[in-house]
Amino acid sequence: MPQRRTADELAPPRTYRPLRQIVVYLCITYGLTLAVALALPNAGITPLIAIAFPVIAMALTVALTVPRGQRRAVWAAVGFNPRRGRGLLIAVLGPAAIVALSFGVAAAFEVVQFSGLPPGFGRGVLNLTVTILIFAVVFLGEEIGWRGYLLFRVAELTSGRRAALVTGFFHAIFHLPLLLLTTTYQGEGKRWIVVPMVIVTLTLAGVWYGWLRLWSGSIWPVSLSHSAFNNLMETAAGVAVVTSPATMAYVTTETGAVTMIIMVLVAGYLLTRRAADFAKAEPKSPLPTTDQRAAAQRAHPDDSR
Repeated sequence: MPQRRTADELAPPRTYRPLRQIVVYLCITYGLTLAVALALPNAGITPLIAIAFPVIAMALTVALTVPRGQRRAVWAAVGFNPRRGRGLLIAVLGPAAIVALSFGVAAAFEVVQFSGLPPGFGRGVLNLTVTILIFAVVFLGEEIGWRGYLLFRVAELTSGRRAALVTGFFHAIFHLPLLLLTTTYQGEGKRWIVVPMVIVTLTLAGVWYGWLRLWSGSIWPVSLSHSAFNNLMETAAGVAVVTSPATMAYVTTETGAVTMIIMVLVAGYLLTRRAADFAKAEPKSPLPTTDQRAAAQRAHPDDSR
């Protein structure tokens, strides 16, 4: 059955000039990412620094382009209050299934091998769990900006399903400076093969993250899922025995064809079978009339520039 909006889950606000907000947000985010990639191309901390740029861009965009009376509603729509405990469970089980299937196919074709449970397996699981939880907080820096803010601004201009795809694509483009200009982010494989697959995979992952945000009503499952996907994928790649790291990059991990195909299937299912959930991103209030827009411009003359 389609999910109904609960009484305490407020409809996203319709904001003033959403297209302008989108452009400003993307310019700030991409500009900061390009700058850090150029300044620190060989530093391992560069990808970590970039995680903070989307939330910084959101804060600046809201301060610069959103009238004062709308800012509280925009921040509230991010979804900081956890609403469903099962959303957190699905946030981990989804990436776990994707990673297991991706590496399982790679193992079936003998691209990777696993030698059984390593010594200290229990401690490793505990360390991985703690790492996922810690990075769930870290990845709020990305997800507050992408699925907590930009998703709803794009949904003011188009349908919720298209907004999830468009936001996923913008998020994928965010990774281009790291992929093309640095040596510490997804460095295996030829760029002309790896980069297009990463762009497609992350665009479609945006459907999963967008659905999870809208279905759960909270940003926390999205950030947890992002952390689980990255850390489980990195852990599986770290324990796999490979003869060619480049071949593994082409087949599995975040850059591989198998992972990309899995995300095509996941996104296709969500967009067709869970379409009603994406409608929650769309504001329910009517478009402002000409008189209301004129009144807003008189009340906020600086925003008309």
